[in-house]
Amino acid sequence: MSPVLFDTNILIDHFNNHSQATNELTAYKDAIISSLSWIEVACGFDQAHRMDLSRVLSMARIRVVHIDDKIMLRAAVLRSISIANQSKVKLVDCIIRATAEVSHRILVTRNPKDFGGEGPMVRVPYQISNGKIVSIKPPPP
Repeated sequence: MSPVLFDTNILIDHFNNHSQATNELTAYKDAIISSLSWIEVACGFDQAHRMDLSRVLSMARIRVVHIDDKIMLRAAVLRSISIANQSKVKLVDCIIRATAEVSHRILVTRNPKDFGGEGPMVRVPYQISNGKIVSIKPPPP
């Protein structure tokens, strides 16, 4: 099974009790999130829920990766390209994508447009329509 990086929305879906997100979070042996995803999730939580976040990550063996020089450079390139193409991908999404690319991981998200669309290095395990999970794709073996 390939190593993965989870986008923020998968974590948020887990905390919104979407079982498919929980299944996705626990399906991989080698998974990370960007420190920006941790912040995006944690900023909406009180101290108790931040502890829950840390517990979930620990139980699923998901590591938090911080921005380093390689990630900064790749994020700057991605952001520059998006500005030049007038797609203007958000800086936080460029950093998350750069983290996945630099660490040679598949990016797991339900919003591929945030990262330039679907492709071999972007996995969309499900979608949400009217509050319900649809288009479920099980994790690869």
